[in-house]
Amino acid sequence: MATEQEQFIYSVDRIIESVMFENWLRFYFITPMKEENEDEEHLFLLIPEKAMKNIEKDYNNLLPMAQLMNNQEVTFELSQKVICTYVVENIDGKIIPRDTAGSIMDSMAFQTQLQLFNTWIQLHEDQLEKGFVDFATWRSLFAEWKTSQPGKELQEKILLSLQQHPAGQA
Repeated sequence: MATEQEQFIYSVDRIIESVMFENWLRFYFITPMKEENEDEEHLFLLIPEKAMKNIEKDYNNLLPMAQLMNNQEVTFELSQKVICTYVVENIDGKIIPRDTAGSIMDSMAFQTQLQLFNTWIQLHEDQLEKGFVDFATWRSLFAEWKTSQPGKELQEKILLSLQQHPAGQA
C-alpha cells in the first residue's frame, strides 16, 4: 500500500499530466479559421481522425480531454474547463482520493510542477515546433529536463518563491 506521501506525489503527477496533455493538444492541433461573415481569425482545435485514433490507442485515459476540445474554439476558458472537468470526472475519486483534487492543485508541489512545465514549454518551444512530437515523448523530455541541473535549480527557485509568497498573499 502506498504511503500518504507517495499517494500525494502520484496525485500531483496525474493532474499535471492532464495539464500537459491539454497543452500538447493546443500546441499541435490548433488551426486558425475565419468564421462566416467575419474578417477576424479564431483558433480552433481540430484533431484529425487518425490522431484521435492514436490518442484513443496510446492515451485512452486522456481521450475525454481530446473529445471535449476537438472542433472547439480555443480559449482560456475552454482550456480551464476541459482540465477541471477531466480532473473531476476522471481523476478525483477514481485514481486519487475523492475530494482531494482542489487541495492538490492548490499545493506548493503542484504549483511548482506547473511553473516548471510552463517554463519548459517556453524554453523549448522552438525545438518542439520543428516537428510533431508525440505526447509520450513530451512527457519524457520534460521529465529529463526536470532532473537536469537547470531544471533542478529552477525548481529550487520556484519553491523558494512560493514559500516566500504563498498563493493569495501579495
